[in-house]
Amino acid sequence: MKQIRKVLLHELVAEEIRQHIKLKQLKNGEKLPSAGTLANTYGVSIASVREALRFLEATGEIEVKNGKGIFVKEIEPFKILTNIEVEHEKKFLLEMCEVRRALEGMAVELAVERATPEQIQKMEAYLIEYDRLRALGEDKSNADLGFHKTIYEAAHNPILEKVIYSMSDAFMKFWEKPFGIETIFDDTYPIHVLLLEAIKNNDKKEARRHFYSLMDSVENTIRNVFIKGEIQP
Repeated sequence: MKQIRKVLLHELVAEEIRQHIKLKQLKNGEKLPSAGTLANTYGVSIASVREALRFLEATGEIEVKNGKGIFVKEIEPFKILTNIEVEHEKKFLLEMCEVRRALEGMAVELAVERATPEQIQKMEAYLIEYDRLRALGEDKSNADLGFHKTIYEAAHNPILEKVIYSMSDAFMKFWEKPFGIETIFDDTYPIHVLLLEAIKNNDKKEARRHFYSLMDSVENTIRNVFIKGEIQP
């Protein structure tokens, strides 16, 4: 089964406001209901509505005028939304890469020392499945996720594992098709193979080097996948 992205409440409210604008065919400069009215209409808190309005104002879809109300703005929604959402996702993923380097990097080093033969076999099985699905052009995210989760388990440090899993929602961004591109990190597969080989050989230096190489590749892909909101050829 595919991982399901958690949708924040303000994102749902923002989408409802977009639908309201579309259904009412509101034009540039036309007024929307007040934040209080929107909160009552959608059955959410006024704080959630205000957060949704801030988001829509940031994307240029509405304008909030103090003391006057909320007004529709005429924009090129796809172009503007794409640029803003891409830059937001880029920033988030790059910041999470730094966290992964620290936490997963430590897990890799511990896994070199502590991985059991059964856990090594699990990692191998996940990579075989990943390669099979990749060849078929099918979703590989669960196989990739399983490989990394087994590394966390192989560290045999319950506190480290709990810290990593406490951030699982954020980490899942790497396995839920970032930027809507299923093949975005396919180039890292050979590095996964080298990483596993180093773990099997109890070579901590090589395991660390290959893990950092993997993260370098991920970061470079994130930085370069979009240029001005468009996918690179």
